[in-house]
Amino acid sequence: MNTGRAVKPELIYMDTGALVAFFDKGDKNHEAAMNYFESSVLEGAKFVVGRPVLAEFINGASKVNGKRVAIQLKNILFSSNYIIIENETEEDWKKAWEIFEKFNDQDGMDLVDCLSFAIMERLEITKAFTFDSDFATYGFAVVPKPSKQRKKQKKV
Repeated sequence: MNTGRAVKPELIYMDTGALVAFFDKGDKNHEAAMNYFESSVLEGAKFVVGRPVLAEFINGASKVNGKRVAIQLKNILFSSNYIIIENETEEDWKKAWEIFEKFNDQDGMDLVDCLSFAIMERLEITKAFTFDSDFATYGFAVVPKPSKQRKKQKKV
């Protein structure tokens, strides 16, 4: 039954590692990132990229691939119908510092992660498109689910 109301799309937060995997064909998670993004878009999802994640991704791309490539990537992200760039607020910063201090035993949980958590909470997003376990440590659902191949890989 069509009530005439638009259905609100599912919002999924997209982290730096997911952006890298999506755009870098040589990344070990490239195929998983491409498949997850495509299937989610087909189901009507939209991806939220926090401005801190955008800065981290573009800075990394610029250092590795040069400024021209970084600008092209920025333009792709800004023109996408499936990606929303979300600015952080002063309240997000306050919350991020609280999280950063509370999880002082989690060395891998950096300030960009904590800002992402604050943005996700403000927007009531519960799912993170990431390959970073810190999102799960904080309590968010992490997608895509790790494949058996990825689970078997050991840190060097």
